[in-house]
Amino acid sequence: MSESSLPPSRESVDAGLAVMRVKVRSVSKQARVDQLSYLKTLGRQVEHDTVALVAQMDDEGDFAEYGVRPAPAIADMLRIREPEARRIVAVARAVFPTTLAGLPLEPKLPATAMALAGWEIDQAHAEVIDHALRRDAAERISHEQWTALEEQLAELARDYRPDELAKLAAQLLEQLDQDGPPPDDDEPQVNELHLSAAADGAAGRIKGRLDAATFEVLSRAVRAVLCPPADEGKSLGERQADALGEICEHALDEGRLPLEGGERPHVTAILDYQWMREQARGLMFDYGGRGTAADLRALLCDCGVTPVVFDGASQPLDLGRERRCVSLAQRKAIAARDRGCAHPGCHRKPAWCQVHHIREWIDGGETNIEDLVMLCRTHHRMIHQSDWEVRMHLGRPEFIPPRWVDPTQAPRRQPMLV
Repeated sequence: MSESSLPPSRESVDAGLAVMRVKVRSVSKQARVDQLSYLKTLGRQVEHDTVALVAQMDDEGDFAEYGVRPAPAIADMLRIREPEARRIVAVARAVFPTTLAGLPLEPKLPATAMALAGWEIDQAHAEVIDHALRRDAAERISHEQWTALEEQLAELARDYRPDELAKLAAQLLEQLDQDGPPPDDDEPQVNELHLSAAADGAAGRIKGRLDAATFEVLSRAVRAVLCPPADEGKSLGERQADALGEICEHALDEGRLPLEGGERPHVTAILDYQWMREQARGLMFDYGGRGTAADLRALLCDCGVTPVVFDGASQPLDLGRERRCVSLAQRKAIAARDRGCAHPGCHRKPAWCQVHHIREWIDGGETNIEDLVMLCRTHHRMIHQSDWEVRMHLGRPEFIPPRWVDPTQAPRRQPMLV
């Protein structure tokens, strides 16, 4: 194709987009959702072609002829940040490698290359996979494990966002590289922590220094409960402080601290569930905070109503309509099945989760294992407040997104990592 043939092709693409841009203003709500999905697929085509073109320019020596390195040149040409340009170059070389003579080689990430070429994943997914497989932990696993991991991550990328994929990649690498790097015996062991209250008593400061082992414990705990930035638009520092507060609240809630610290007080409220369900529009907490009716339904989802009569010495796992609150035996069984929050991409552990009736007990649902699912507080509220649906399939919970999230409403579930 000659150079002169490219501008007319671009004009045709621009004209088609302009027509769709006008028409989309007068179409139905579902058509707008369909158009959004189409534009995402179109964007993936553009991303794939961008990476392929950068690889071609790199292989054929365009940048060398211009006397520049690829990443700074791309940053200048596309007016993007240089770290982003470096990621484009890294993906291009991993997906479209060549010899020094310019002959094509098998991609370093073949499964990822196939998903990119099929417009099934974004460049951001490929960046996550490339970054994960260049980590030190990836170098310590066998070639067979490395290849299988790349294929598994490419498959997961079709169903998960890049941030969720990064967490899954870290989990999978941790499982494959359980020994980790050799220990550093020369690392200093220094622990100090200072807590100081503000003069007005309204706030306080934390300052300290931790040795490697203690810092690892603290950082893992904070990361485990760290909310995504989109949740409330807070900075990383603010979200880490919130996470530390949630960890401390959980410790007090569980009553695992010495009596001097003690278990925090709990308030018991006796409510007419039917009246609250049918008439209440919200609720007020002890200290003046207000919640919605959906918050109330979530709070009532796993609280006791009536005792259960056990038949024999064993503890039943199916309680039917005799009891709405799950038994300890049931909770253990559900935790073993779901391994924490069952919502796709969530990594909350069982101790931080609640048990939800898939079919609400007040609507005739039964307190049986196949009608129960483990959810963290965030996703428990989401199920009560949004159009997401939960169902059981082959003994495991799966989630049906609303049409505005996925027009096909393809079921989603947590991957079985082990």
